[in-house]
Amino acid sequence: MSIDRPESSNHPRLLFSVDGTRYELVRKLGRRSNGELLLARRRYAKGPAGSVIIKRLSRPVSETQKQRLKEEVQLAYRLDHPGIAKVYQLVLHGGLPYVVMEYVEGRSLETVLSVTAMRQRPMSEAFVCHVVSEVADALHHAHTRTDEHGRPLGIVHRDVNPENIRVGSSGEVKLVDFGVAYSLLPGREATTAHVLRGDIAYASPERMRLERVDHRSDLFSLGLVMLELLTGKHLFDLEDVEQAVQASGPVSATVTEAHCEEPSWVPIAQMAARIQRFGPEDVERATQGISVPLRAVVHRALRREPAERYQSGLELRDALREFLVVRGRSYGRPEAAREVLVAVKEAELLRESADVLEPDVFPEAAPRREEH
Repeated sequence: MSIDRPESSNHPRLLFSVDGTRYELVRKLGRRSNGELLLARRRYAKGPAGSVIIKRLSRPVSETQKQRLKEEVQLAYRLDHPGIAKVYQLVLHGGLPYVVMEYVEGRSLETVLSVTAMRQRPMSEAFVCHVVSEVADALHHAHTRTDEHGRPLGIVHRDVNPENIRVGSSGEVKLVDFGVAYSLLPGREATTAHVLRGDIAYASPERMRLERVDHRSDLFSLGLVMLELLTGKHLFDLEDVEQAVQASGPVSATVTEAHCEEPSWVPIAQMAARIQRFGPEDVERATQGISVPLRAVVHRALRREPAERYQSGLELRDALREFLVVRGRSYGRPEAAREVLVAVKEAELLRESADVLEPDVFPEAAPRREEH
């Protein structure tokens, strides 16, 4: 079975052509608030073809949408890290902007989580340490970018979640989609007050309070991803947390005024209540069965106050790599690729049908269930 591979077509549809290079539609992948995603084949006048992802705006197009897409490209041009999917160019065609991006053949962590749920066993601690340390390193690169004068750009991804992290077919780990990122780039379009962009299921407490966030908000989101990979459960799906929320009364007025830019699998007020009232004791219950040193890492990553978390992606990366060294584990891309492949094959054996687990490279997010 092939997952996330381009489909062949005898009659490819030309999207546009630039300097003799043709971009042909393979299939539509879904919509997000910041554009429609397409899988395309790039054919050079002379030379082999390759696959790319293309983001375009759907009609009707507002000036705000155009500005956001241009900002995404301007920001992406300043990021040069092997753990961040590249943006190649911005093309204007038929009055619409198209962004041509790197195609990462492999699987998203959303798919990996689906696979582990099907086989009822999470990925190994070594796999989680490898993946999360690679993402932490990529985030550190983004968080520390400066402008031409050495001034910090203040980049915050704001949408670190399993769908935006991909494990390539060779085990490489890539962070994708800076479409809702915050930065201090001149002329950027400010987010409207009381609007939460990105997946709120992985938002930090300060984001849910509609406060100004910094890079440590991304590290909290990554901590939630890490916990979910280790346990197979989202922290705020835990029954004990839900019972505590129900007993603690209504949420603040600020939260009730907020709304999400994209549909969420849980109402915003309910998610805000969960994230505002969780504590170390909830993380402790969630991490039962995880090795003690790794539990300490998760605890620190998921502290409510930013000052108590890891203060940089580099610090989190080093903590995870030290864990692997102390355990005497040599774990890298080959091992990660092999473990994902084995997990998929195990899940396939348990499936009743032969449906593809993830038909799209970046699928449109489906509503998530309250229970895993």
